[in-house]
Amino acid sequence: MKNKSNKHWGVLSVCCGLSVAAMGLGVNAVGVFLTPVSDSLGVMRGTFAAHTTIALLVGSMMSLFIPSIIRKFPYKATLFISVIVASVSTILMGFSSSILMFYILGALRGISTALFSVVPLTMIINQWFEKKHGFATSVVLGISGLGGALFSPIFATLIENVGWEMTYIIKGLLFLVICLPAVFYPFSMEPQKDGLLPYGHIASEKQTQKTIAEKPQKKKYDFDFFQISFLCFAVFATLIPLKTTIAHHLPGFAETVGQGATTGAMLTSAAMIGNVCFKLIIGVISDSFGTMKASVMMIGINAIGVILLLVASTPMLLGVGAFLFGALFSVGSAGVALLTKEIFGIDNYGKTYPLIALVGGSGVAVGVALIGYVYDFTGSFTSTFVVTLLAHVLSLGLLIIVVKYRKGLFA
Repeated sequence: MKNKSNKHWGVLSVCCGLSVAAMGLGVNAVGVFLTPVSDSLGVMRGTFAAHTTIALLVGSMMSLFIPSIIRKFPYKATLFISVIVASVSTILMGFSSSILMFYILGALRGISTALFSVVPLTMIINQWFEKKHGFATSVVLGISGLGGALFSPIFATLIENVGWEMTYIIKGLLFLVICLPAVFYPFSMEPQKDGLLPYGHIASEKQTQKTIAEKPQKKKYDFDFFQISFLCFAVFATLIPLKTTIAHHLPGFAETVGQGATTGAMLTSAAMIGNVCFKLIIGVISDSFGTMKASVMMIGINAIGVILLLVASTPMLLGVGAFLFGALFSVGSAGVALLTKEIFGIDNYGKTYPLIALVGGSGVAVGVALIGYVYDFTGSFTSTFVVTLLAHVLSLGLLIIVVKYRKGLFA
């Protein structure tokens, strides 16, 4: 068997396409539809935006069942069906005239895209890459941000010229086009089934068998969901994405500090650019120094960004703060996925990460509303930033507990 081939990078490429579709199209590019569709339907923006919340929550719940679905059914067949459902449900939104229909179609899109989103993609990368695993994970998850940045202005222009109905139809067809390479490209969930070894796998099969025969087997880690390490990590994985939702409120924050709408939009763009850049950086750092150190570094960079947002008074410094704030997104996606594998092992990944993805998605769903209410009651975002810094201390404390507990188990 070979441990390096063009096919490893082919698998990585088609996973990037699935990431762009599931997260770039499905999540990051929905904002441009909020105002025109809600105005057309005669409902509040929050009421219409709820169809995305439904999609995210249903998709997060669906993640719990993905490992068992993959075990029972061929993944390529599952992928084909899920892509068709995602495409058709999005196209049908262009023919919808009631909010109830959007809620139903949003749920269908959430269920279908979950089958080619973060959980299955990271499971594939875990199997196909040993060397450069962090880099591969960060590229696949980071490129979704580029997808959102690319398609949002395109969809905005299309809505203005051909209407939101036709734009939804085009969006649904894009789901199909972007995912087709992954559907038709021949690959299995595990490289061994294709006659290959994971990328960078050092030991040959004979060497591996010899090592197993000569060295005593370590006691297998008996995992359960009520261990202190998992409970602490689950809280950590909830707090991180919850704090990232501050980025949604940056335009409103800009107004509270005497800046205009232009600065508010610039802050959001700076945070999203930071989102993409730091997602790519965390993978490289993880491969060189370990995911734990990389995650702590990203939290530290975000803390500097939060402090700048608190004290800065010029658009340029506020923009720098927003860019550095984007570092937290890298921990919430790539960092949490890599930490899950590092802490609980690849054998337990299929059990642990779907639940971690669920609590992380819940953190996002709660965070947007929670931060809005904090402003409603206090009239300022200052308390939100201060609480964020305190939550960073709690997050780092939780990581320390997880590390100490794991060392005690494996000593």
